[in-house]
Amino acid sequence: MRKPIAGIFFDAGNTLLVEEPGKHLWEMAITPIPNVLEVLTTLKRRYRLGVISNTVGSGDAELTEALDKAGIRRLIDALVTSRDFGKAKPDPAIYAEGARRLGVPLDETVMVGDRLDTDVAGALHAGIPGIWLRHPGAIAIPGIAPSHIIDGLAELPAWLEATSVPDGR
Repeated sequence: MRKPIAGIFFDAGNTLLVEEPGKHLWEMAITPIPNVLEVLTTLKRRYRLGVISNTVGSGDAELTEALDKAGIRRLIDALVTSRDFGKAKPDPAIYAEGARRLGVPLDETVMVGDRLDTDVAGALHAGIPGIWLRHPGAIAIPGIAPSHIIDGLAELPAWLEATSVPDGR
């Protein structure tokens, strides 16, 4: 049986923040995904929350600033960017580093993201559940089977509640 969930990782682009293709974080409008503040506020009561993001020109400081601008940084306990860490999703090492920074065992975390090839596949390679935030028009990738699929962040708290009872965090 799986251990209780203590930490939740989120991808940044198109999972917490609206991504603007071809733009760096500092060039974007920084618009939160619908319901993100409500969902993170609800989850924060019971879980440690982290962000694991593949970034090119942006690092931890830029992502921190973007999350702050979106009004959600205060809800995030730790973050890891591929630029500053040196490894990117789907490499399992970035998930292990995220768990270390979050202060919870990796096997007590889950990953939520919009990309099957990086977010979900990486989580599964790291041995943790990968939850696919499936946006309209998203296409499944053969051979990558998410642990769970949600069509909006608002579905996440109920699924987590049904899946695991955290140990008082």
